[in-house]
Amino acid sequence: MIPSKPDHLECRAWWATAPLPGAIGICHMKGRLEAMFEALGIDPLEVGATRVLEIAGIDEGVLARPAEDSALFMPHGGPRVRQLISRHLEKLGLRFIDPADTDPRTRWPEADTLVEACMLEALCATESPRAIDLLLAQPRRHRDNPLESSDDRGSDPRRHLIDPPLVVITGRPNVGKSTLLNRLAATEVAITADLEGTTRDAVAARLIIDGMACDVIDLPGLRESDDPIERRAIMLSSRFLEESDLLITLVDHERGVPESLERTPDLIIRNKSDLQSSRPGPKTDHEICAKTGEGIERLAMLMRQALVPDEILKNEDPWSFHPELERDGDQSPTIE
Repeated sequence: MIPSKPDHLECRAWWATAPLPGAIGICHMKGRLEAMFEALGIDPLEVGATRVLEIAGIDEGVLARPAEDSALFMPHGGPRVRQLISRHLEKLGLRFIDPADTDPRTRWPEADTLVEACMLEALCATESPRAIDLLLAQPRRHRDNPLESSDDRGSDPRRHLIDPPLVVITGRPNVGKSTLLNRLAATEVAITADLEGTTRDAVAARLIIDGMACDVIDLPGLRESDDPIERRAIMLSSRFLEESDLLITLVDHERGVPESLERTPDLIIRNKSDLQSSRPGPKTDHEICAKTGEGIERLAMLMRQALVPDEILKNEDPWSFHPELERDGDQSPTIE
């Protein structure tokens, strides 16, 4: 039986977890929690306590109360489960809101400071293992050496650790771009064949490259073509070339850098190092064999270093890693 709905529940709710399927969902609730507990038909939960709770026979989860006006309900993370729970809570009088409309300290009531709240949010957002230790160090670094200005946030290479950079692989047809993408992905995401023009459209995959999440795109080989589909794909490639954070041009013992390339590549990589050639090739940054995997680990490190250099990773200054961090690195506890 659903408890009677009060005339008004001064309580807001939002899902902190992404809408994609996951093991656990986290529903934040903030406001007059006693009224919400009454609507749910359960005994009040003390601050700092947890309890296993079943909601309307939909699912069982852990209910926690980190603060007087904040509670977290953590059921299974399936989209359908969260949808049914949301509908039930709305019927009881809770109002679901867009979490982007709230302060980070409201979204993360367990945090003592704005920096800690932003850190928790960034930890949930990042897919880069290299970001973890760096983010965990930020509350101490901001406390010991508060930020004077955050105007350079957009130019800080460390932003790539939270927002995956765009990496584009380009080169002449049949140079091995798709084989390289598959090797970096450790699975087949692109069709490969010993024929020019096998890739007729851009193929993309989100990969972890030396501990950093990247969106890697294999562009169709740059050449003249009468095929309208391929010509359209090659035209669209110019946008990726322009917007890429890292441009890799792949060459081999027969094919050099395309003359039609619209920008200077960041890395020139020679593929098919297992094949010998007496022909002088272009100066390259590294040699690999995408087919066998030779040199791939070193290539991954070069890619990551080109995007986030080692000296930047080792920099112990505070990092303005979240757009809502204040200029003075506010360390005050949450008050709302």
